Amino acid sequence: MRKALVAIVGLALALTACGNTPSTQSALPSGPIVIGVSQALTGDKSDPGTAINQGYAVWAKQVNDAGGLLGHQVELKVYDNQSLADTAVSQYERLVTVDKVNLLFGPFSSALTIPTSAVAEKYKMAFVEGAGGAPKVFERKFKYIFFVQPAVAQKQADPFVDFILKLPADQRPKSAAYPQQDDPFVSATEDGAQARLEAAGIKTAYKQVYPPTQTDFASIAAAVSHSGADIVLGGTIFDDAVGQVQAFSAAHYQPKAVYFTSGPSTTGAFKQALKDKVNGITTGDGWVQNSTEPGNPKFVADYLKMFPNSDNLVPGEAAEGYSVGQVMEAAVKATQSVDNAKIADWLHSHKVSTVQGEIGWDALGRPNGSFLLEQWQSGVLHVVAPKSDPNKDADPVYPKPTW
Repeated sequence: MRKALVAIVGLALALTACGNTPSTQSALPSGPIVIGVSQALTGDKSDPGTAINQGYAVWAKQVNDAGGLLGHQVELKVYDNQSLADTAVSQYERLVTVDKVNLLFGPFSSALTIPTSAVAEKYKMAFVEGAGGAPKVFERKFKYIFFVQPAVAQKQADPFVDFILKLPADQRPKSAAYPQQDDPFVSATEDGAQARLEAAGIKTAYKQVYPPTQTDFASIAAAVSHSGADIVLGGTIFDDAVGQVQAFSAAHYQPKAVYFTSGPSTTGAFKQALKDKVNGITTGDGWVQNSTEPGNPKFVADYLKMFPNSDNLVPGEAAEGYSVGQVMEAAVKATQSVDNAKIADWLHSHKVSTVQGEIGWDALGRPNGSFLLEQWQSGVLHVVAPKSDPNKDADPVYPKPTW
């Protein structure tokens, strides 16, 4: 995957170098304001990709029900990239050059954001995205990308590591396992956590990077169990988080704590797949369903009205997508335009209130906040750290319940 991603990024950057043709879609349209999206609606990223797209849809409906954006209805033009980076690149090219959309929202995952953000940069289109926080997203020093989460990927596991390191000496784990998907976001999160835990004396009992196509985790579960690791930090997207839990349970492996980079926050689908096995699993995120942030109750109510489910759960990725809409809405209203250069300049110098809290960006489009530590308890995803956060509504359970 890494070789393929490098090739795709190289192609996108080559296109960028061919000429930074400015976008001509800067004037307000006579009809709707069209926002282009290439999204992972099928393929291995489809669960979180669908969820973030639902967040876009909730935002658009709220805006249109309130009279539109600058008096214009909002239209989302969405293509399914099938979780494939090369398809996503070609679709963003089409959205800008053929469909001539006014604005762009990003796809799910760093793996898709890294190459597609080069397309947005080429055409000087503000690329507001809620799911691409890996270091490679920002190392090219693009002007037009803005990551809409509280912090970047390498900080995601910090609250979990902080919790582990604050445990009393007689409770602190002695070893950790790191089964992780080959993915830029995952690598940033896992490697950062591993470095901190090793520096504190928690040895690495197991580490394996597996391809995104892996679906059978029996051999990994057996190896992790054999390693005797006290805790697991799984570098996952969604399907492999579910697969790891099922494999660990089948192997009768009972770690004291489990942290997954992605999966647990896709709440409805995760709970449906694992039932009671969700309890005790932790993750890092910037939002929880009962958040006290302004506007969150309406977002939750409108989401459940548009996308009802038996558990009445809203996935975290939907909040990320909704926040993307909030950010773009604020910039369009502030600049009174869909001029992407003006929008980018405004975002670089202002903060925006979202359901994930207030977010601002540095010169590279990186937010500078911090994540929450969340844990499934009694079938509900709770905020368990940090203690100072107003959304904290439970204490961490450690060791976790047995599977």
